[in-house]
Amino acid sequence: MSRWLWFLPLAALTLVGALLAFRYGWVAANLSETAAIETYAARYMDETGSPAADCTAVPGNRVWLVIRCGSGQDRIVYRVNRFGGLVDVTVGSDPLQEPRT
Repeated sequence: MSRWLWFLPLAALTLVGALLAFRYGWVAANLSETAAIETYAARYMDETGSPAADCTAVPGNRVWLVIRCGSGQDRIVYRVNRFGGLVDVTVGSDPLQEPRT
């Protein structure tokens, strides 16, 4: 068996890693905040039947966006990462935190 055949698995692994890195970079570069907010507003509309206008979004501390839909006890909070993936969902009251100085 030739020596170069021993490096084929390493080359294949490197190629797969490069393709995944390119894909994640492409998703991060082309995903806008508007698209993420619209996606979770549509999900909120499907789940509750309420209008998408009930949803607002703010930048999060440990997540990319915090999307709040509804009010009071009916509030649903979606925490979204930079790739548009759902990190956490909170159903019910989620009081807004006061800014700390």
